[in-house]
Amino acid sequence: MLNRASILAARISFKMLTEQLLRLHPLINFTRLIKAPLVITGQGLGGYLAILFTLLYQNAVDIEESNGSKTAKRPICITFGAPLLGDEALGRAISERRQWKSCFVNVVAITDPLASSFSSNTLYKPFGTFMFCTNSGGHTTFEDQVPVLAVLDAMASSNAGNSQMHDYTNELRLIRKNILYRGVSELSGFNLNPLRAGIASQFQEIGLLDDTSDHIIAETEEKRLKIIKKKRKDNAYQPMKKLNEMKISLTYMEWHMKMQRMEGGYYDSYKNTASIIQIKKKQEVIKHQRILNQYWKKMVEEKNLMPQKEGAKLRKRWLYSGTNYRRIIEPLDIADYYKRGKTDYIGNRPKHYELLEKWSEDDKKGQKPNDGKMKAACLTEDSCFWAHVEEALILLNELKNGGSSRVDLLHATLEQFEVDLLVAIKDFAVSPDVFLEGSSLMKWWRDYKAYKGSSYVSELICSIHE
Repeated sequence: MLNRASILAARISFKMLTEQLLRLHPLINFTRLIKAPLVITGQGLGGYLAILFTLLYQNAVDIEESNGSKTAKRPICITFGAPLLGDEALGRAISERRQWKSCFVNVVAITDPLASSFSSNTLYKPFGTFMFCTNSGGHTTFEDQVPVLAVLDAMASSNAGNSQMHDYTNELRLIRKNILYRGVSELSGFNLNPLRAGIASQFQEIGLLDDTSDHIIAETEEKRLKIIKKKRKDNAYQPMKKLNEMKISLTYMEWHMKMQRMEGGYYDSYKNTASIIQIKKKQEVIKHQRILNQYWKKMVEEKNLMPQKEGAKLRKRWLYSGTNYRRIIEPLDIADYYKRGKTDYIGNRPKHYELLEKWSEDDKKGQKPNDGKMKAACLTEDSCFWAHVEEALILLNELKNGGSSRVDLLHATLEQFEVDLLVAIKDFAVSPDVFLEGSSLMKWWRDYKAYKGSSYVSELICSIHE
C-alpha cells in the first residue's frame, strides 16, 4: 500500500543506502569513470540513489576540470517516477550551474502515485527537467517549479487510493514514437500570446488544462519572462566583465590609500575624518566602498551556493581580486564598527569576509611559502589587523582604569597581541603606514609602554623603530 507511512519507511531505507554509498564514495575511482559517457538511471526510490550518485559524479568532474582536464565526461541522470528530493536550497544550488541542471531528467507518468507523494505542501522542491507522460502517449516537459508542483498536486488528487507500482515500459515506447509538443495551433478558442499559449498547450497535452487555474499559467509565464530577461542581462554582463568593472572602484581605493599615507594613514584618516576636505574625500570613498561591498556580498553568496569549484584560471582571478578587496575595504568597515562604540568585531565579522579568507587560504594549500620575502607588504595581509589593534586599545584602557576582575586574562591577551604583532613584522606582513606617528597602533604602543613602566624590555621596541 503506497500510503504516507510506507513512503516514509522507504525513505528511511533509502537513507541507510545513502549512508552506505557515502561510505563507499572514497573507494570509487571517479578518475577512471569520468573518461567515458555514462547514463545513470533508477526508478522510484532507486531514482534517489541515481541522483545522489550523479551529484557525486558531477563533483568529481568539476575537480578534474579545475585541475585542467579537458577529457572528463559529464553524466546524464534519468529517473522514472522518483519522488521529489531536496529542498529549495539544493534546487537553487543545482540551478546555478547549467551543466549540473541540464543532466537531470525526471520521467513521470501522471498515473504514478509514488511520484506525486510529495508535492507543493512539503519542503521538497523539484530541479532539472520533468517529463510528464499519459497512457495515450501525450507528454510534455517543464523546468519551472510552479507548473511542476501544479501537475504533481493534480496527480496526487487524481491518484488518491491508487497503490499500484507503475510500469514505465509503455511510456518509453510511446515517447520514441511521438513528438514532444503538438504546437499551439491545436489550441482552439485561445487568444493568447505565443509564450502563454505554449504553456497552456503543455498542460493540455497531458489532460490537465481544465484542472489548472489561470493564475498558475500566468505565474509560469511571468517566471519565464524573468528568466529570458535575466539571460539577456547575463549575456551583457558576463561574470568576468562585471569583475573587471569592480576593478575601477578598487583602483580608486588603492590610489586613495597611497594618498592617505601622507595624512596619517589609510585607516586612521578614514576613522578620524574632521575637515571639510576630508569629509568630501570620505564621501567618494564611501561610494566606492558600497559598490564593492554590494558586489562582493552578492558574489560570495552565489559562490557559496554553487556545488562545485570554478575552473582553475577563473577561480584564481576572482580569488585574487577578492583578497585585494578584503584587505582594502574591510579596514574601513572595521573603522565604522568601532567608531560606533562597538566591540568584538571578530565575533561579529560579516560572513562574506570570512568565506573569502577561507577560500583564499584553501587555495594556497600545497603552495610553497615565500621564504625569500624581504619587503613589507603594500597591503597588510591580515584584513582584521585593525580590529586586533582596537581590541588591544580597549583592553589596555580597562587595565589602566583598574577595578577589572580579569587582570590576568587582560595581561595574557595583550602579551599575545604583542607576540603576534612581532611575528607579522618579521614576516613583512604589515604595510609601513601602520607605524605612522599618530596611528592607532602607535597610540596603543605608546600607552602600553607607559603602562608597563621604564623597566619594560621588549623585542618589539627594536622592530617598530627600525
